[in-house]
Amino acid sequence: MPKTKCLLLLAGLQLLIFSGIAQTNTVIKGTVLHPVNDFIIVSVDGLLENKTYSALVSDSGYFKQEITVGTGNYVTVTYANQTLRFPLLPGDTVDLTLDELLLTYNLTATNPQRKKEITAIIDNSALFDGRLEEITAAAEKRSDSLLNVIYNEQLKDFLQRIQQPSPGTKETILEIYYRHLTYWLLFNPVCTLKPNEKIIGKQLFDKFASQFPSEQEYLNLNEPLFYTSDHYRSFLLNFKNRAPHLPTTVQSDSVRVDNPINHQAKYQTIINDVQIPVIRDWLVMNYIKDTYRSGSYEDALRLSDDYKSLCHDAAIKERIKIMDLDFAKLKNGSQAPDFTLEDMNGNKVSLSDFKGKWVYLDFWSVNCGACIGDFTKYGPVINEKYKDKNIVFLNICFEEDANKWRKKVNELEIGGVNLIAKGWINLKICKDYQADILPRTFLIDKAGNINNNQLLPVTLAQFDTSVINEWLQ
Repeated sequence: MPKTKCLLLLAGLQLLIFSGIAQTNTVIKGTVLHPVNDFIIVSVDGLLENKTYSALVSDSGYFKQEITVGTGNYVTVTYANQTLRFPLLPGDTVDLTLDELLLTYNLTATNPQRKKEITAIIDNSALFDGRLEEITAAAEKRSDSLLNVIYNEQLKDFLQRIQQPSPGTKETILEIYYRHLTYWLLFNPVCTLKPNEKIIGKQLFDKFASQFPSEQEYLNLNEPLFYTSDHYRSFLLNFKNRAPHLPTTVQSDSVRVDNPINHQAKYQTIINDVQIPVIRDWLVMNYIKDTYRSGSYEDALRLSDDYKSLCHDAAIKERIKIMDLDFAKLKNGSQAPDFTLEDMNGNKVSLSDFKGKWVYLDFWSVNCGACIGDFTKYGPVINEKYKDKNIVFLNICFEEDANKWRKKVNELEIGGVNLIAKGWINLKICKDYQADILPRTFLIDKAGNINNNQLLPVTLAQFDTSVINEWLQ
């Protein structure tokens, strides 16, 4: 696997691990010595978004940026192509002195303990990067013992530096663990992980047991740890399902996507490869959900019915049953749930207002990179191809700040009818349309029924003109 893919995997993983709920203002400020640029870039990793700020550097070299972080969010400060990455807690104030000529830094924080923790994390990351070549070679040779030695050295270095671990230290220990596990997995697929491969030495575990999310030793695919950690399960799911999307084709007599993915084969592969029941249950449940989202409802229901009798975990089996009911409301041919939202001018707009027209629903967020990419890449093509056709494009943005939403709509020149949904996963429209993962798209026919429950903009842009004229009458 190329290094870039690994880094992307790490980045996606960190979004899952380090997102929190509680939020309050946090301050990044400081002085730049020998400034090369007029701005310091400050970015925040989050589950819903990656926020990026450009902090202006004054003539005297001073900069200050107030940001909003959740518990455990990581912040990256970029200066002169150098980066510092560390976690911040809500209410933290970090004061940096950056030398853009010598590429050095000095850091102070709200209290001495926080400074120790942040500095230890930055140094530990640099230590990892410095041994990256050695780590990659060990992973390629499947030298598990060497990877474990390096991991334990880095963990020990981090814990000795901070001396008095705070409650938030657990997230950093998890990051160090995942960082090494990811490289180990480069040449050791999920199905071949060793259930009893020790990652943390007994001595370290005894000293810092309270920092771990399990009462047992931290093992690769340790079942109790796996069972109690959504982050851990999600990581394995992301790694397992990282296969590239297969191309789709459109039948000339239908607007629906003919998806060539063999869902039964991929489902059977998970069952055959993953031997630990709780892991298999988790992976299959999420694969069924993915199939409901992007494949055929009938395929997903067939997999669901087959697996419920095989599922060991009662809670997961119940979640699969609920999922069946939720997605049944969104299968092709079902009545699309109605809703009423505000447009750019504050007017109320309902889905039912457009009966008699085809409607393309696109759920997005101003901080969703994939959503922005779709608008940028395919928006102009779609606007040109579908102008004067019997179709309405409803772009529904999950955003609390209406001004931020309007600014982004204007910046991207998003055509169609733009609506705002203030909030996200707790909103009725989000639950009705299973739009907890973005982008989420639907095609609705003239009678108000769902024609396609995940029609991507790339596919819409590729439709042949003859096909478009056939169904947009």
